[in-house]
Amino acid sequence: MNRSSLTLYAFLVVACPAGAMDFEEIGTMQTTFDGESISQPTVLATTDDEKQATAYLFRPGGGFSALTLSSFGTGKPRVFLELSYSVETPARDTAPIFLAVTYAPTTGTQQHWTSEEALTPPTISFSTLDVDSAEGRAVGTFTALLCFAEDYGADADIGNCRTIEGSFDTRFFVEK
Repeated sequence: MNRSSLTLYAFLVVACPAGAMDFEEIGTMQTTFDGESISQPTVLATTDDEKQATAYLFRPGGGFSALTLSSFGTGKPRVFLELSYSVETPARDTAPIFLAVTYAPTTGTQQHWTSEEALTPPTISFSTLDVDSAEGRAVGTFTALLCFAEDYGADADIGNCRTIEGSFDTRFFVEK
């Protein structure tokens, strides 16, 4: 999981006291991991004047962008899709230069499953990837082989891997 996803996780779960935040569902992620079906929303979290979405396209400039789609549910498994592009505005058929899928089975632990060291690369297919200056919409499917890691600094165990597959249909927000 990249640094922005960890920051988002901390913001949504640790930094804000329960009840201090409003959540608006902006989409859904449906996944099956190791025989378990998981259906969770993507959300826009609002506290005071600050808003943070679990689905966003980051455009740092210089011809690059990064799309992150993650499910949200307190105390529930989370799925993160992270894509990097060599264009600022990716289209449905733009190939990512980086794609990672992460499954975090529970909150409060750093144990997770990751595609980053798996022997088979993840795949993603968009039926819709529309972007304007402030927000967009992503609809598609993904599949990946995920390998277990004890924490975010540890290497994944390529002898302990499982398949994940899923779909998503969500709005996302553009950040600069």
